[in-house]
Amino acid sequence: MPIAVASNSPRSFVAAALASTGLHELFDHVLAAEDVTIAKPAPDLYLAACAVLRADPARSVAFEDSPTGVAAARAAGMYVVGVPSLPRVGLDTDATYPSLADQALTAWATET
Repeated sequence: MPIAVASNSPRSFVAAALASTGLHELFDHVLAAEDVTIAKPAPDLYLAACAVLRADPARSVAFEDSPTGVAAARAAGMYVVGVPSLPRVGLDTDATYPSLADQALTAWATET
């Protein structure tokens, strides 16, 4: 399954974060704020990510931790899974989990 990062952060920050966690090799593409004219909450980053992955946004999933990112994914027409980065932040998602390591989320991800 092809996977991309679509981050509102500058490319240097995204690259450093992925390198420091050893996650860079997991992604087929990494898109950052400078890759689009209008960043989130506009859908441009998500639409660009879907384009490079040759994926239909309506058949794609966005994992988001912020209201701005959720708005961008919704505007792109994607299914949105929320993983809030701050406590008590309400996210308008299709599903919400406390962590990417949540057992219910990993079970769902391996079934779909």
